[in-house]
Amino acid sequence: MNCNEARRHWDLYHDSEGDSELYLQINEHLGECPACAEWFHKQSRAEELICERLKETPASAESSSAMWNSILTQAGLQRPATPRKWLGLWSLLVLAAGLLIAVGLLQFTSGSDPDLAELTAQWHAGVRSGRHPIEFASRSDLDVEAWLRQRVTFPVRCPPRSDTGFQVEGAGISKLADRDAAWLTGSVDGRDVSIFILARDSLEQFPDQQIALRDKAALQSRHGRLESVAAAINGNVVLVVGETDTDRLTRVLNAYGTYHEHHPRRGA
Repeated sequence: MNCNEARRHWDLYHDSEGDSELYLQINEHLGECPACAEWFHKQSRAEELICERLKETPASAESSSAMWNSILTQAGLQRPATPRKWLGLWSLLVLAAGLLIAVGLLQFTSGSDPDLAELTAQWHAGVRSGRHPIEFASRSDLDVEAWLRQRVTFPVRCPPRSDTGFQVEGAGISKLADRDAAWLTGSVDGRDVSIFILARDSLEQFPDQQIALRDKAALQSRHGRLESVAAAINGNVVLVVGETDTDRLTRVLNAYGTYHEHHPRRGA
């Protein structure tokens, strides 16, 4: 189960309404993903806050407005509004509508869009820990390229050669937010490093990265001890992830797809 799937079923998990298998899958994901665990905690806290406030009976129109401002302030959505005098049913209707908007805004601002750098960092950690097994083990650049090309519909170029600092050890296929991704794993100067390759149009699923890459040639990010760099290269979006400095990762990123300029592919 990935982050997008887990967050989509938050309400079932929170209310214990889903089947036991779904509950176990989400629980297992939360144990492996600190970002989702924090997201679930914030969602639960916001709902508890709203329920607590709804149980209180406003003594007056002014207290209704004060309650609404307090909810927004504690949820971190906006500054308290200046109290205004609402009367009768109109006051209650405005309050109810505001609560619904608050819940919607909280979900919107809690990182509902998938983060490609975060997903690749999690997958890399899974590969290196053995949770995601290597599907094709090989130290040959050309053999890895040939294996990947038979399993994805988008272009995949040969991985960087060992003389660029990257020594490939194997490859596999994964789904990142429902988008197909090819990955290779290996090492750079003795440090574990993975390369993820997606079709360039996959960026539509990751709006933050899509917008950022319009303005920058490459993106850098950090998740825990893992650094990553990403760039749109011809028909691909390529990410290099590892527990090493960004200069080494950038060197590998820049070398992606250049092998064929020096050595023709087998059968060419």
